[in-house]
Amino acid sequence: MSTSNRLKAPLVLLLTLVLLCAGVAVLVGVFGLLVKLFGHA
Repeated sequence: MSTSNRLKAPLVLLLTLVLLCAGVAVLVGVFGLLVKLFGHA
């Protein structure tokens, strides 16, 4: 049990980091699309 608990913390941290990166990437992509759309208009 101790090993699984020891591995759980870094795994959760890694997952949160991945989710944060994905969210930032999506936000940047949407922002880029908006800038492109309004830049041409």
